[in-house]
Amino acid sequence: MISYIYIAFFFIATIYALQDEVCPGEESLRDCLKKCKFEGTTHFRSDLEDTAYDNDLGREYNLRVIRYPVAFVHPINNNDVSKAIICGANHNFPVIARSGGHSFESYSIGDKNCTLVVDLINFNKISINKADKTAVVGSGSRLGILYYELNKAGFAFPSGNCPSVGVGGIILGGGEGLLMRKFGMSSDNLVDAEIVLADGTIVENANATRYEDLFWALRGAGNAGYGIVTSLTLQIHEIPKTVTFMDFTYNFNLDSIKLMYQTINKIGRRFDKDLSIIFGFSHPGNVAFVRGTYLGPQNELEKILKNFIEKSKPKEVKYSEGDWFSAIYKNTPYPMNTEEGAKHPRIVPISVKMKSFYVDNPGLSDKGVETLFDFMEAIKKEGCGFYIVAILYAGGEVNEIPRSKTAFVHRGLMYNILTPVSLPLTGGEKCLNRLENFAKEFRKYTSSESYQNLIDKELDNWQERYYVENIDELVKIKLKYDPHEVFRWNQSIPSSSSTEG
Repeated sequence: MISYIYIAFFFIATIYALQDEVCPGEESLRDCLKKCKFEGTTHFRSDLEDTAYDNDLGREYNLRVIRYPVAFVHPINNNDVSKAIICGANHNFPVIARSGGHSFESYSIGDKNCTLVVDLINFNKISINKADKTAVVGSGSRLGILYYELNKAGFAFPSGNCPSVGVGGIILGGGEGLLMRKFGMSSDNLVDAEIVLADGTIVENANATRYEDLFWALRGAGNAGYGIVTSLTLQIHEIPKTVTFMDFTYNFNLDSIKLMYQTINKIGRRFDKDLSIIFGFSHPGNVAFVRGTYLGPQNELEKILKNFIEKSKPKEVKYSEGDWFSAIYKNTPYPMNTEEGAKHPRIVPISVKMKSFYVDNPGLSDKGVETLFDFMEAIKKEGCGFYIVAILYAGGEVNEIPRSKTAFVHRGLMYNILTPVSLPLTGGEKCLNRLENFAKEFRKYTSSESYQNLIDKELDNWQERYYVENIDELVKIKLKYDPHEVFRWNQSIPSSSSTEG
């Protein structure tokens, strides 16, 4: 494992090596923000004596891809967001929203140097309405504190597992996690939003009634360049007080892993919707596993999984009961059992490359499993790590929703396989090359679709893989609300009708 001290040294040295470059138009942007009386804080790239810029940059999750914005601005209200957008647009700086900094290609700071990053860290209020079963959440809030507050109130929300992820990015791009078989994707549970548009207009109710087309786009492509969403109104769900966490481990060999996949392919779609599972492998450790949460007590889950256990033959079976919050973070290294831990989860930057593959019914074939296993063995020999995991969609609420209902199109599928490969801070090219070659081969055994929240700069035909038949409509909506592409980066929705590349 790379030491955190080494990461910090490498990162800071890289910053100071490049930070003294000046972005053209920086002073004009600075003057614009002063004249319009921007109230929040601004951290410019050229302020070498100010370590705040370094701290802002250091909040990026993926050290594999680091760029240097002209400035990080931290608005305190929607008017500030509007001012920042207008100043950025008037001085031709691409405007980027950052809610958590967890983009796997670091698009939360743009796709090149000298973007203007509107950091939403101050938009972190959470208000829960038990009667309406809704929560109004600032888009800069983190999943950890959202889950913590909801759990105290007896509610839950379907989304990802990492507590330091910003809610704005993950919810607007879909948001898969351990409750989606019961309640659908995060974006399926978005009922309203506040958004600041490319011309600076503040829209307080971007919902199905008032902005039908924009709201449709926000649910699945809302993090792809339609505006800066500052607040989300979410449908939340009552859950039982007792939730069971399951952790099955398997022998790390091809036959055992094949049997695990075969059993999930046959039985998975029949699992109760209260059960959500992930399954996969990790190295270091050479661990194969099936993990999940069940909205109910252990004795009920044991009955549900009896047939699965008999057929998949795990070498170890573990259950533990608790509340939903503790079940979600059962194996996390973060100190999540306190409010302070939930508010400020430890962010450990990593160097990683991610790809995703949706698998159709009836599931991944034996040949596909062999290809996946061979790739894992090859990556290990190159000295890189992996945490390959599949998230079960089949038999769940996600697949009950029509593909055209929202911009999130990935419905009717069996599961989503994620292949994050961890890399050393220097080198790693052999692992990246192996990942690219593997992806080309592995597509033979999967659908053509990929998950837009697990962004991949090298993905071919990305517009159709992420948005499939919805891409043309998304382009029309982009043209309507951001015709000059104020919000732009390599894989934002374009405003032209061309969908090539």
